Amino acid sequence: MKESFLLCWFFFASSVLFAQKQEDTSVKEIVIVFKTHFDIGYTDYAEAVVKEYSTSMMENAFRIMEKSKRLAPEKQFVWTVPGWPMSQMINQSLPDIKSNVEAAFVKGRFVIHALPFNIQTESSDPEMLVRGMGISSAISRRHGLPLPYDAKMSDVPSQSWMLPTLLKHAGVKFLQIGCNGAFQSPEVPELFWWEGPDGSKLMTMYSEKGYGTSLLPPPNWPYKSWLAIIQNGDNSGPPTPETVDKVLAEIHQQVPNAKIKIGRMSDFYDAVMKENPQLPVVRGDMPDTWIYGFMSMPREVKESRRVSKDLFALESLNTLYNIWSPKEYNISNLLSEAYTDNLLFDEHTFGMAMSHGRNGTWSYGDEFKIERAKGVYDHIEKSWKEKADRVFSADKMVAPALNQQLRALAQEINVKGKRIFVYNSLPWERSGLVTIKGRSSSNPGTAVKDVETGEIIPISNENNILQFIAKNVPASGYRNYILTNEAPSNAGSEFLIDESTNTIENKYLKIQFDPIRGSISSILEKQSGREMVDKKSEYGFGQYLYERFSKKDADSYVKSIIKRGGGGQLTRPNLTDEPHVTEKGHHAKIVFSKNAVSIAATMLFSTSTKLPHNYSITVTLYKNTPNVELNWNINSKPAESWPEAGWISLPFNVSDPTFKLARLGGVIDPARDFVKGSNFDYSFLNSGMSIIDKYGKGIGLSTPDAPGISLDRPGLWKYSGYFIPRKPNVFVNLYNNLWGTNFAEWIEGSWSAKINLWFIDHFNNEKSIITPSEESRSPLLATLINDPGGYLPVSAAGVQLSQKGVMITAFGKNPDGDGTVLRVWEQAGGSGKMIVTLPDGINAVTAMPVDLRGEKIGEPIKIIAGKFGFEVNAYAPASFILQ
Repeated sequence: MKESFLLCWFFFASSVLFAQKQEDTSVKEIVIVFKTHFDIGYTDYAEAVVKEYSTSMMENAFRIMEKSKRLAPEKQFVWTVPGWPMSQMINQSLPDIKSNVEAAFVKGRFVIHALPFNIQTESSDPEMLVRGMGISSAISRRHGLPLPYDAKMSDVPSQSWMLPTLLKHAGVKFLQIGCNGAFQSPEVPELFWWEGPDGSKLMTMYSEKGYGTSLLPPPNWPYKSWLAIIQNGDNSGPPTPETVDKVLAEIHQQVPNAKIKIGRMSDFYDAVMKENPQLPVVRGDMPDTWIYGFMSMPREVKESRRVSKDLFALESLNTLYNIWSPKEYNISNLLSEAYTDNLLFDEHTFGMAMSHGRNGTWSYGDEFKIERAKGVYDHIEKSWKEKADRVFSADKMVAPALNQQLRALAQEINVKGKRIFVYNSLPWERSGLVTIKGRSSSNPGTAVKDVETGEIIPISNENNILQFIAKNVPASGYRNYILTNEAPSNAGSEFLIDESTNTIENKYLKIQFDPIRGSISSILEKQSGREMVDKKSEYGFGQYLYERFSKKDADSYVKSIIKRGGGGQLTRPNLTDEPHVTEKGHHAKIVFSKNAVSIAATMLFSTSTKLPHNYSITVTLYKNTPNVELNWNINSKPAESWPEAGWISLPFNVSDPTFKLARLGGVIDPARDFVKGSNFDYSFLNSGMSIIDKYGKGIGLSTPDAPGISLDRPGLWKYSGYFIPRKPNVFVNLYNNLWGTNFAEWIEGSWSAKINLWFIDHFNNEKSIITPSEESRSPLLATLINDPGGYLPVSAAGVQLSQKGVMITAFGKNPDGDGTVLRVWEQAGGSGKMIVTLPDGINAVTAMPVDLRGEKIGEPIKIIAGKFGFEVNAYAPASFILQ
């Protein structure tokens, strides 16, 4: 994501830097790294870009290598490429080019770093990032080379706190981040130890002026070694031979006595470490100032997050099946392709850029409709679809395979006839909602019976949707149920509806609605009398908030976030002087519903002058469940090229609030854990959050479908660089189209977003955020089958962990070699002794500790009676190969 008007800054490393004429005699060794900024798209369709890398760019690189053969080995050309483009160069090149590429790779003339491409990490999940590193690992192992221990990110100004933890636990020692030179950047030193939430320290070089670095170090550089990254602009290929010659001549002229080497980033790490550097330590999260652009594809963000969880569910279910059944399904290739496709959605390029001039120009209102009807925007819309299809491509592999694997395991259960198989992918026992879609008339019954316990559980079986609350489904395991007409022991309804006061309630909560305001006026915890809603707020609770931005908003944002160059394309050129509009939902029609499982109220809203679309908000309470589910749905939203955004406002009744955000990497407090200069105004949650008072009481929140939030006030088109939220307000971003280049620039269609809420009595990361949020993101999976059955018990556990707040992120065939990989990742900030109980039937006798790329890092641990133990560290992964 970047603008063509900023290209002069993108080429900083390869052009402007030559203007330096001062001689620097302090530096003794300079490592030169040549790299091209890789966009999967932006300048063309993504497939066209990949094809160019595999053909003309390769040929140009070979010409430079051939010419440099006459030079000393340390002066011969080396081209650094991310893992995924290199894999495409190898796999898609013509046979003669492919052999030359592989030969150059083995000789060290082409090198890869540890990461697959430039990622906006905040949008991803831990295991997704781990599998992405496997691309470079696989290429290196296949060619008999050591794994790279350097990594690079370019363009995106800031990255999530996951990176130092992720890379350090993968054996990576050095990270270089090259910021888009036009944007404000985090306030960090040029070279520092970035300490992750788990305590990992990763040497990190941050260049705030461009993708690469200067030829010579800045004034007062305290070290004898320097890394000169000469990075070309977007998909421009390798440098010309003349550029390489010019770089070498320029450096020799300015530092004639320094040792010069064309190499890779890790060469600099090795050199500077010999100096025993006393680097400053930065401990903090750096929220992404570009992350809001993802919500220009709200459906795809929702589906990508679901696919991420489905991938693990499929892998673990398949592993259990292969342990417990004489049959075996090998899904390794499917998993590898699906992980890569889904991760490609987290890559930083979303499509072509309007600014390139090949896709029309910015227009609004009737002019936009006319231009679109003429097909002016066909190509740019196709490029957005190409990006969106990354998620669909992953899902179309995962969804049918997951359904097939559920049914395959269900068929092995020792129950004859029709039954419902329920699977829990999380490593703790849990209860939760089960939903099965199927013809109601073909599946008669008023209840289900737990086959193991005999408990009769009420169901809802209407409109071809069967639902019930399953109890105590084993950790990483399953439970079975049969349909029955027997009466449940607790057949009495706990639900009440009072249409005269617009209220619904179950035994835990009472909710009142305000149809005039279009919001929730009260959520009362019946036992304690606590109120969730701040009734004095200017914002309605659960209310839809629509913003239509102005030219003044755009200009203000550009002024705050752009430090060099222009900024018009960042925000939408050609805007007229219409004022900012903030419109809140109001005058709802309320429809109440109730069945044996849930009670709900749906507020229906029609279009108005300032709200040009229909939408609804459904609030649901479930049987024996103390949580609130809010589901927003928009119906046939029209495409709108004018900058706009939609939110759900949640003003909480919490005094002197403290916010706890479960982001990628750890649970953080934005008042102390965000690095200044990064995004304090808008960020992504990975699972959920809490807002609590000084006594530890408050509210928990999970947004499984729409992870973008602002605290205190709506934070789009704002860059403060430092902002501490004071008001107890959370705003969940439903969509926006504010990026003015290669993110989608208009949004249309129908989709939904779910939000879950709960009261907190005594704050604890695990109980108050991680466990309920992960259950929200990973619902129970179920299938209904009718067959003779098999030999497995009616209920069984898979992998069990002795400590909650720890997720299993991998349990399947080792993608890096032999054996079965088991990876756990602590999420709640708790260290201690962990006991792992493996599923019955597994024949492993040792657990070999490995890093995130499958390299051995310790002595094997004996598995005794299906169990083994180790020390788990807060916010850290631990990986084992079971053999």
